[in-house]
Formats: sequence, structure tokens, C-alpha cells
Amino acid sequence: MSKVGLCVAETVIAFTLLVLATYWMKRKGVLKQEDSPVFARLLTQAVLPATILYQLWTHPMSSESFTPVLVMFLSGTAALVISWLAGVLLKFDRESTGALMIVSSFGSSALIGYPIIQFAFENNTWALAEGIVISELGVGLPIFIFCPAVAMYFGGTFRGTEDLKKLAKEYFTSPILIAVVLGLAGAQMRIPDGMPVVDTLREALKMAQGATVVVSAIILGLQLSVQPPRGFWALIVVSIVVQMLFQPWMCNTVSNLLEVGAENRQILILISTMPAAILGPVFASRYNCAAKTATMLTFTHIVISPVLVPAVFSSLA
Repeated sequence: MSKVGLCVAETVIAFTLLVLATYWMKRKGVLKQEDSPVFARLLTQAVLPATILYQLWTHPMSSESFTPVLVMFLSGTAALVISWLAGVLLKFDRESTGALMIVSSFGSSALIGYPIIQFAFENNTWALAEGIVISELGVGLPIFIFCPAVAMYFGGTFRGTEDLKKLAKEYFTSPILIAVVLGLAGAQMRIPDGMPVVDTLREALKMAQGATVVVSAIILGLQLSVQPPRGFWALIVVSIVVQMLFQPWMCNTVSNLLEVGAENRQILILISTMPAAILGPVFASRYNCAAKTATMLTFTHIVISPVLVPAVFSSLA
């Protein structure tokens, strides 16, 4: 197994153990599936805003990073549109189409992407820093902006145009969007280190960020089912093709057209090949947008990633 494949496998197995531990606790009655909305609210109202604020505040974008970030953003946005078209053409129900869009658009760049970049570009601190910036601004930022909006609009609680005003108010006043704005503003202010209040705040945000993976694993474990939902196999084929095959191809093609540097092009291919983001089922659960379907799709992506990620990377990079 290649170094990249081994790294993916280690991360996937570790995360899978967390999900399966939660699933076991659900079967034993320690946790209940009805607890999932509580954890989803905890993540979307507290943990994620802290994570977003910390990451955007501490990773300002340089002029050199603009083009790779743009390529990553365009790739994810194109995938969002393609998955919506696939949902319409294949006549998936509204909630399943929303889940497909969430799962197929922006990948799990933080959970699996960072360790892979460290392995693939060993002793290259520039590559890791560049990977973090591309990941946070080209993947993380769109996830926090688009995915809640998609989940709200396609979720079962949305009943038409009369809910648009309520949806817009909830979206624009959400802690996630507020954290995005504050994080981008904080990055531009370039506040120096060494100020006790600022350093303490950053450390607190960093501590809160540590809960993201664990709480996400709990939500996936509570939503996980051994019985695939209706239409699952068509959904999983579409999502894998769009998320883990089309996006790397598009990133590679557009990078060549825009003359992106070789290392940045390789970083883009790696990040765009990542499986579905673990936050997708969180937003789906929070806004009643086929959470079980989103969970099964995401978990399947993660399980196949040790084989698919190295294969796609070696063929394109």
C-alpha cells in the first residue's frame, strides 16, 4: 500500500471505530437516535462556530493562494449543480436530492486531507500551510455557507415560498454565518500574538475545535442504519462519481488552464478526492433533510476512500 493509502486507511479506521462505538451504544440503549438533534444543535450552534472562527482567523489568504482557492471553490460549486441536476433527472425525492447535493459537493478536507498532505509532502511545511488555506477557504468556507442553506431549503420542514423569509432570517442570523464573517474580518485585522486576552480566546476556540470530530462521529453513529434507504445504490453511485472522480478531474483540468504550480495542483487533486465531509449529515440532521441517507452516503464514501483516493491521485498527479 502506498504512503497516501496507508495514511487514509489509518484515519478512516480510527474514525470508523468512533462511529461504530456510538452505534453500539445506541444498540445497548446508552444513547438513542432521538438524541441526534441535540448533538446536531450542539455542533451547529457552538462547536462549529468556534472552529470556523479559529480556522479563518488564523489562516488568512495570501495572493499566491487565491487561484488554487478559486479552483477548489469552482469545483465544489460545479459538483453542487451537477448533483442537483442528477437528482432532478433521476427523480429522487426532495430530501434525498438535498442530501445528495450536500454529500457530493465539498469533501472531508480536514479529517483526512491534512494527514494525507503531511504524508504526501513530508517535511514540506509550505505545502501543509498551503493545503490548510486551500482547504479552509476553498472547501470549509463553502460548506459552512452552502450546505446549511441547501439542508434548510430541501429539508422536510420547508413548505414553499411562505417559509423563504423565515429561512433567510434563520440563515443570516445563524452562529455559523456570523462566525464566518468574524473569522474573515479577524484574518484581515492581523492581530499580533502576545496579547493575553487574544491568545486566551484563540486557545479556547482551539479547544472547542477539538470536539468537532468526536461530536460528528456521534451524530453519524446515531443516524447509521444497516438497512439502506430507498434508492441508495443510485445515490451512492452518483455521489462517488461527482465527489471523488469528477471533482479531481475538474481541479486538474482547470489548474492546468490557469497555470497553477505543480505542488498546488497536486494539493488540489488530493483535497478534491476526499470523501464526503462528515459535517454533511450534521446539517441534514439539523434541518430534517434525509439525515439517514446523508449518513449512509458519507459513511460509504469514507469506507472506500483508502482504495479510491490513492488510485485517483496517482492517475492524475
